[in-house]
Amino acid sequence: MPCSACGDELPANARYCPSCGTRHVTEDVAAPESRKVVTVLFCDLVGSTALSGGLDPETLRAVTLRYFDLMHRQIGLYGGTVEKFIGDAVMAVFGVPVVHEDDARRALAAALSMTAALEELNAELHATLGIRLDVRIGVNTGQVVSGSDASAGQALISGETVNVAARLEQHAGPGRILIGPDTLRSAGAAVRAEPVGALSLKGKVDPFPAYRLLGLDEDDPQLQRRFDLRFVGRSAELASLDAALAEVTATRGARRVLVHGEAGMGKTRLVREWLHTRAPRHGSGRCRQYGEQGSLGPLGDAITALLETDRTAVKAGEALRVLAGGILLDGTPNPSVEDTCAALVQVLVALSAPRPVVLVIDDCHWAGDLLLDVLDRLVADLDRAAVLIVCVTRPELLERRPALVTDARGRNLGLKGLSPHDCAVLATEMVDVAAHWDSVPDRLLERAGGNPLHLEQLLAAATESGSQDELPHTVQSLLGSRIDALPARERRILDHASVIGREFTTDDLAALCGDHHEIRAALLRLSRRRLVEPGPQSSFRFTSGLVQEVTYACMSKRARAEGHERAAALPFVQAAGQAAIGGHLERAYVLRRELGVLDDGVENVRRRAADALGRAGAQALARSDLPWAEDLLSRSTALRRDGEPRGAADVRRLGEVRVALGRTEEGRVLLERVLSTSADAVEQAHARLSLAVLAPAQESPALVAAAVMPVFVAAGDELGQARACLRLAQQCQSEGRHGAADRWLTRALARAVDAGGEQERAAALGAIGISLWRGPLPVPQATARCRSLLEEHGPGRRTVRMTLNCPLAVLYALQHRWTAARQCLAEAGRLAEELGYAETRVVIPLFGALVEIFADRRDQARSLLNTATTSARELGATVLLDTVLVESARLHLDGADVSAAADILARLRRVDTRTHAETADIDGLLARVAAARAQGAEALRLAAHAVSSAARTDSPVVRAVARLDEAHALRALGMHDRAERAARAAEAVFVAQGHLPGARRARTLLDERIDRP
Repeated sequence: MPCSACGDELPANARYCPSCGTRHVTEDVAAPESRKVVTVLFCDLVGSTALSGGLDPETLRAVTLRYFDLMHRQIGLYGGTVEKFIGDAVMAVFGVPVVHEDDARRALAAALSMTAALEELNAELHATLGIRLDVRIGVNTGQVVSGSDASAGQALISGETVNVAARLEQHAGPGRILIGPDTLRSAGAAVRAEPVGALSLKGKVDPFPAYRLLGLDEDDPQLQRRFDLRFVGRSAELASLDAALAEVTATRGARRVLVHGEAGMGKTRLVREWLHTRAPRHGSGRCRQYGEQGSLGPLGDAITALLETDRTAVKAGEALRVLAGGILLDGTPNPSVEDTCAALVQVLVALSAPRPVVLVIDDCHWAGDLLLDVLDRLVADLDRAAVLIVCVTRPELLERRPALVTDARGRNLGLKGLSPHDCAVLATEMVDVAAHWDSVPDRLLERAGGNPLHLEQLLAAATESGSQDELPHTVQSLLGSRIDALPARERRILDHASVIGREFTTDDLAALCGDHHEIRAALLRLSRRRLVEPGPQSSFRFTSGLVQEVTYACMSKRARAEGHERAAALPFVQAAGQAAIGGHLERAYVLRRELGVLDDGVENVRRRAADALGRAGAQALARSDLPWAEDLLSRSTALRRDGEPRGAADVRRLGEVRVALGRTEEGRVLLERVLSTSADAVEQAHARLSLAVLAPAQESPALVAAAVMPVFVAAGDELGQARACLRLAQQCQSEGRHGAADRWLTRALARAVDAGGEQERAAALGAIGISLWRGPLPVPQATARCRSLLEEHGPGRRTVRMTLNCPLAVLYALQHRWTAARQCLAEAGRLAEELGYAETRVVIPLFGALVEIFADRRDQARSLLNTATTSARELGATVLLDTVLVESARLHLDGADVSAAADILARLRRVDTRTHAETADIDGLLARVAAARAQGAEALRLAAHAVSSAARTDSPVVRAVARLDEAHALRALGMHDRAERAARAAEAVFVAQGHLPGARRARTLLDERIDRP
């Protein structure tokens, strides 16, 4: 079998051509069916009908066969595969059977070579037959499905990429080559092309931007990489190169440095930076992946570059003449390998006599065995010449030549990913140059895995598309070429691993693909290829998220679906929980649906996926993990069909989550949907109670709780009972009946604990904390109980700690323990940020304002209350807004800003009835406003009503505040004796309660000079 690149005969079962180093595919490489990024080329004769009418049929056949043979040879020269001949058209694929990282460039080079070769054929045809052949070519790059048909002996591909390539060819004029935008991007900066505008292609809704290929420049890495960017990191690697050169200088003997790392890791940039900053005498050459040069061409290029800058070697005249007729002429070892090596030694000895020289051979993984052998001989024979040979390569070379790693006369310099810091610096540099991003998203940095080229391509794709999840064709081709060249067993194991995820164990893989004895050995081989890396014990992980992404993307959808469905039943996935099970089943169903398969088996997968995701979402909600719950429940409800069991529960929970996240209207719509469509009485009860909390003016939450409690009790729904008890308790609290509230809250807490509902447990504890602050228990005992509850229920429960720390902060403030109070608020604020409950945007600043009010820091309190007011309005939290407005009005009155207080009180909700506690607070403030405005009768009436309403509660705080408001009103009206009695009554209650700020304020009022007539 001949090599497709250089034409030399391949040894049996060879995977590399010994002449040019091109990797060749054996029967066990390609998977039966896979998805891959390829470049498709269509070439068609123009005017073939007229041609056939003017030629003898036998002559026409001979001409046509010559044309097809010529096109076939040009395609094969660049590693393409002729898929089929269709009439006068040729369809070729670059990337089948094996993907190459530069398939797009190969296809364009082949297209240009085809038109050039046709010109030579036309010269002969015109001279002999008086005819010319014209072709038009279309080239397009994209993802296809590739398989193999043994009976046809051909690779088969399908997909939109093929259709677009054919349409481009149809739009191309004679002698023209039209290419798609993805081909232009994938082929890199060396492409010279001009836009031809947006074409209307059959089957495409939107206009398609196309380009005319003008030419292809040299594929110098400097044209393909961002060498204009500041060099980042790699100080240790630069030092290692310095040390190698110093060793050569000191010993006057040749040494070799092997700089190796996966594609895009910055090997070439590192060496160029070192050469530029250290400026040693050097020459460079690059190996090519396909036959563009002789076997020793890269070494010849490096010697030529050295000779151009230094003619010292002219003394070795005969040796130069030998090289000039071979390696320096066309890269061939003429007249022989022995003569070439001897001449090279003489020339390099002469060149290195004044000072050391450096030879750089880049892309050595594409070097043929002959070149590698010659480099070995040079290192051995140049024992008295100061020559440093730097071989830049990917890990594949180490598989072919493992002895290079242990070479006594060499250094082994492996490049790994940039550190997170250096990667971020480089990304910022790229962003500054691109001028598209303010900062680099962390997701892109994580996906790049420290690989500079991957980072560059991901940033470019994200800048263009706006999506951080874009997988550029350039990256997919680069990694896909490594994955596609794997033997079948290793490819199969890698595919299964990508279904599991970024990290996996040998046991996981064994459970999925059943090949226990082979798996670890295969994974170790894959780790040598830098596709996976070992972790603790028997674990492994993909070397980067992109490697896992590309491996997964290269699998057919059918294979992925089968893998996910099998994975969902495996013990390690079952042990991971319902979210993991549901995730695998969900992906299996979606992939089957995309393939158009919707039979009973697939429907069963859908139902199982929805059930598992719904259960996982309920667990996440019970643990107050709102973002995760929202994600899981959204996915579950998207999979549901109307009327399915458990569907209403998922919709209701999703509605509650969205309300908790502040997306109130979205949540309301979902809750109302449950009420209108579900026949499940329990779910209807939950939805009705949640809707009542959203709109208490329309339906009292306490009345609804009393109505639905029997439904929850009959169904044994402890979570529902906890919620109903909580609403009944909150009604008691608003009425100032904290003893009754405590009984309901004790019951709510017990039910919440039994049901495992962290949100309900936290709500019950938080409500208990409010009753401890405003209820009959003295502050020291209330503080002790609140701390006890926190110690009992708080460990490991963020929601509980957030909720209980708020009333505990107030209790500390009531004892003038300001540091402890602010520490509680700081922890509550941090936890609120983590949890994401929208309501905390009101609650946290409200409690913070109360602490600052008690500390007499009015400016800080006013700022916090303004924040709480804004958040309450944004959320539509009317009950909370009333509470914030009352505290704001009191703050303004204490600051003698009567007008502002009156305006705030006027914004309170208009309700038919208020509870005794609410009336006491509001009427007391209104009495102070009326007194300040000299409305004596109204002030006295309101103050008396506030005191009498407060007396109907069991809250000492409410009663004392009402008496203090009365004292302020009486004092403003000049009724000093009555004011003093009211203030003393308030002080007595505050002192008995241990409420130090209240007692201090009452004492301040008593101590102020009261002018009497």
